[in-house]
Amino acid sequence: MKRPLRSAALGLVAAIIGAGGPAATAAERAPVRIMSLNLCTDLLLLQIAPKARIASVTFLARDGARTLFPGLEAGIPVNHGSAEDVVQVKPDLILDSGLGAPLTRSMARRVGARVVEVRNAESFEDIRQIVRQVGDAVGEPARAAALIQRMDTTLAALAADPPERRLRVVAWSGGSAVPGKGSLTDAIITAAGAVNVAAQPGAGESTFGVEELLAANPDALLFGGATLGQPSLLNDEGQHRVVRRLYAGRRIAYNDVAHTCGLPQSADSARDLRRALDALPARRPVR
Repeated sequence: MKRPLRSAALGLVAAIIGAGGPAATAAERAPVRIMSLNLCTDLLLLQIAPKARIASVTFLARDGARTLFPGLEAGIPVNHGSAEDVVQVKPDLILDSGLGAPLTRSMARRVGARVVEVRNAESFEDIRQIVRQVGDAVGEPARAAALIQRMDTTLAALAADPPERRLRVVAWSGGSAVPGKGSLTDAIITAAGAVNVAAQPGAGESTFGVEELLAANPDALLFGGATLGQPSLLNDEGQHRVVRRLYAGRRIAYNDVAHTCGLPQSADSARDLRRALDALPARRPVR
């Protein structure tokens, strides 16, 4: 009776070893050719997945990574988000926003790739959910958890040491639309311990011309637009002589990518904003 039982036990062990065991099975399920079709998913993927498993990121990844973690994208092939790129790369996983081209998604199905839609972030809780989503999709939940922990440590440090006075600021580079309540920029401003004067109830964006800006009279202006080296005519109004005179030394640059994409580095942007606000000179009386 013992021999059959021993043979059965050995057979079970052999079956488990042959299958690679539970841990190996999980590893086998992890995608090995991951493709990103969106700048924001590029930057998450570069931080979470091992480079050897990243098949392609968009051509925007280089400029985006340069401002956050230079060189992390080095050596990774780039794509332009086309259906032809999908066919050529033959990924087993595609990360994209919900705005991906229908033809590209159709090609993804034809090559057998799983498509994971990553939505935009409007809060730090959104960022936590997105980072976990990407971490699970690429088979690297521990790396994702580490990024979230780092972000939360930065946010906790800011919350534990609030400024003596909450300065009033607005992200205004000229033009009309500025990020208001419910935007990621608003979340960053709030985490920095400041007040977004554009955060009107129920409005994701507010409208500010020069006259409205002067009436709001914020303590400082935040501006972006140069992260990816793209000049913008909207910045022309930001060079208005009255604005330049009243806010000389009180204009603070921010990283567009960290305000647009839901990244753990958005917490770093809040920390940098706090430091910049603390370093502002005293305001001169308006004449």
